Amino acid sequence: MFRHYRFDRSTLEAMFQKKSLADAKDSPEEAVDGTPATTTSLKRSLTALDLVLYGVGSSVGAGIFVLVGLGAKITGPGIAISFMGCGLACVLTSLAYSEFASLIPASGSAFTYTYVAFGEFFAFLVGWNLILGYGFTASVAARAWADYTGDFLIKLTGQNWIMWMTEFPLVGKEVDYTCSPLSVVIIAISTAVLLRGAKDSSMFNNFMTIMNLSILLLVVLSAVFSGSLSDDNFTPFVPKGLPGILRGAGLVFYAFIGFDMVASLSEEVIHPEKNMPIGIVGSLVVSTLIYVTVSLCVVGMAPFRYLGETIPIVNALMTNACCSHDEQMEQMGIDQTEACLLDCQMPYEKPTMAVIGHIVSGGAIFGLVGACFTSLMGQPRIFYRMAKDGLWFPMFAKVDPETQVMARGIWVTGIVAGFMSCFVPLEALANLISFGTLMVFTFVDTGVVLLRLENAAQASLETVHRLVDKEKERSEFRHNHRRVTVMLMLFIVSLLAASLFLSHSHMEWPIFTFLAIASVCGITIIYTPASWTTKQQNSASHHHSLFECPCFPVVPLAGAGFNTFMMGSLPMSSWLLCLVWMILGMIVYFLYGIHHSQLRNEDLQEADTFPLVTYTSPTTDVKKADYGGTLVIT
Repeated sequence: MFRHYRFDRSTLEAMFQKKSLADAKDSPEEAVDGTPATTTSLKRSLTALDLVLYGVGSSVGAGIFVLVGLGAKITGPGIAISFMGCGLACVLTSLAYSEFASLIPASGSAFTYTYVAFGEFFAFLVGWNLILGYGFTASVAARAWADYTGDFLIKLTGQNWIMWMTEFPLVGKEVDYTCSPLSVVIIAISTAVLLRGAKDSSMFNNFMTIMNLSILLLVVLSAVFSGSLSDDNFTPFVPKGLPGILRGAGLVFYAFIGFDMVASLSEEVIHPEKNMPIGIVGSLVVSTLIYVTVSLCVVGMAPFRYLGETIPIVNALMTNACCSHDEQMEQMGIDQTEACLLDCQMPYEKPTMAVIGHIVSGGAIFGLVGACFTSLMGQPRIFYRMAKDGLWFPMFAKVDPETQVMARGIWVTGIVAGFMSCFVPLEALANLISFGTLMVFTFVDTGVVLLRLENAAQASLETVHRLVDKEKERSEFRHNHRRVTVMLMLFIVSLLAASLFLSHSHMEWPIFTFLAIASVCGITIIYTPASWTTKQQNSASHHHSLFECPCFPVVPLAGAGFNTFMMGSLPMSSWLLCLVWMILGMIVYFLYGIHHSQLRNEDLQEADTFPLVTYTSPTTDVKKADYGGTLVIT
């Protein structure tokens, strides 16, 4: 299975070989192990509405029910700005995703897109980070579900022993480290539903998402009409300034991975060229509006110190049920913020808020089930695409002929996610997932720039007939491609450095220096080719029904810039954890993936079958090569 690794020129060529658009669109006739196509194809049954509900269900779960509290601890009441900033960055990135998804209607999402734009090695790293994103996001949602369910059951039954189901001590009283056995339950339920097939999964997710949105609407209405919102709770709005906003955005960013999950469903969508952009952008816009509205209501109902880190929405409601605003401010002044909740007794200050608090405590279960479920649904599809390309183990390319789902991938995902949800703390997972997600989104933003440049060059070649003119066009493209690639690298590195200095240092001059360098790089990219759109519109390969990212290349560059800036704001511990994760991925790639790559093996077979013959044209000085019967201009 694993082979000895030797680094040479052929290894470099294999690492950076790209998949063509035609190969990315078409499903192979056989899986990597020879399984007939009838057992490896996926059924197209999802509509645009299904995609929007999948995206909202994946995003608006742990992100809203847990990260409001964790984010407010870092940012203060201004956590809504962090959510808004993430939403803006994701809207820009979602437009790049939409162009890719419309052009390449296949499973794999960012993994497949990176394979086409950057090559195999970077595609594997993106797929590796998607494994991190989907699997760990499901674990975060499951752990949050256990916290809310445990709180609901304790209030319903009055039995405090239930707390042991969510906070079971592992090491001892001296060390604050617990596991959450109850979180495994929802992983098991979601896995069982996924094994029934895509249509049943869609119905289950739609129901959970609608119930979740109803609960969040109840939270907003209770905040607005109960008189619980207070200006004092918003002051100071941003106590830690811009660095705090950036750190909060970096923490909560993983909650927006939902639209990548939508992209991973491309191979199961009816009319993907039309429905994919609607599903991706629509789910993101709806999710962002929900995050900003609910977070403003939650921090407005109670001082952010009352929210806690596990059940912030319920804590905000119960704080108002038990204490008046003056009592809240008084207890916060003497650092007794837990008194309102611990000493809460009937009659309540606001009985209606207590009832709503109990309803939300139980109703949050729906939203967190949806977030856990959709993340578990996306992960096997990444395994599936990587396995079909030979970069992951063949068993994950198998599709059950009856249910048409990746049963083995679902089982493995469920087992690993259940283990992670039980033993790994929420905050450690959230920062790590955010880092990996930001990296993936940056690859998509920059990848669509390179792909559009290649498509524009190809469209220009179609209008040229003389060999000398073709060679001139190719030379110009190679020059532009090198310049844009270098400028993109400098653009990303400069913004990353500026963000690191802003978040982790008090020196100002490096920040402005790196921002100036990034600006010059961005302008150079914009004006490098004569046009980003005119040549492309003449290409026969671009059908009018395909979605194209607007304001190109400003939109994807802005998306990459926002993503990179938030990446630099994350704690250095997250950088270290992500470095370890990436090193593990490289080890897997060089020991397994590169040797089993379907693209590399096909190239080797073709090289053995069709020897390369070169000759010189008698009429031109252009060197030609006949490779397997196809004339190639070199």
